[in-house]
Amino acid sequence: MPKPTEFDLAAEAIEDGGKYEYRVWGKHRKARKMLSELADEETTETIEDCYFLVDDLHLNAKVRDDMLKVKQLVASEKGFEVWTSNWHKAAETAPEPFDELFEGLRLDRKSFDLKKAVAKLDPDTAATAVFVTKTRRRFRIGSLRAEVTDVEIKESGEVLRTLAIEGEDLDELVALRKKLGIRKEDNVAFPAALDNEIS
Repeated sequence: MPKPTEFDLAAEAIEDGGKYEYRVWGKHRKARKMLSELADEETTETIEDCYFLVDDLHLNAKVRDDMLKVKQLVASEKGFEVWTSNWHKAAETAPEPFDELFEGLRLDRKSFDLKKAVAKLDPDTAATAVFVTKTRRRFRIGSLRAEVTDVEIKESGEVLRTLAIEGEDLDELVALRKKLGIRKEDNVAFPAALDNEIS
C-alpha cells in the first residue's frame, strides 16, 4: 500500500474537522485594514490563556477556562499547515506528555487556580508554562475565518502581534493570502513564536 502523501493527509484531516491555517507575526497594517474591509462579520474578545510549550512543535497546548486544548500539526500544503484540535476533560484522552500535565495540574478539580497549580508542578515537567492575554478581532469572510491578535506575555509584558487566516477551502485561502500580501511571510504557529520570544 503506497504511503499517504501530504495532500492525502491534509484531505483526511480536513474531513475529520481539521483546518488549514496560515499565521504571520508583526503589525501588517495593510492586511489588518483589508481584513476589516472584506469581512462579512467582525467581533472582538479578550482571552486569558496559558500555553504549555514542549520540544515537539507539532503540538500546541493551552489551558483556557480550566480546560486543556491540544492541537496537532498533521500535514502542510501550499504553505498552509493543517491542525486538528481537541478539548480534553480527562487525562486519559490527552496525548503525551499532556496526560501527565493534566494530572499534575489536577484540572479535574472543581475549585481551581491555574497559576497556583502551575507553580506546584514538578520542575522536571516536560512543558514550559507561558501565561498570555489576547486581545483579538475575529473576522468572517464567506466560509473563511481570520483574526488579528495582540498577545501580551504576562511575565515580560512584551506584546506580540499576529494575523491568521483559516478554513477548509485551500483555493480560497491561497487567494486571500495573496490579496492580503502575506504570501512571502513565514507561517509560524503559536508555540514556535512564543518559544522564540522566551528563549
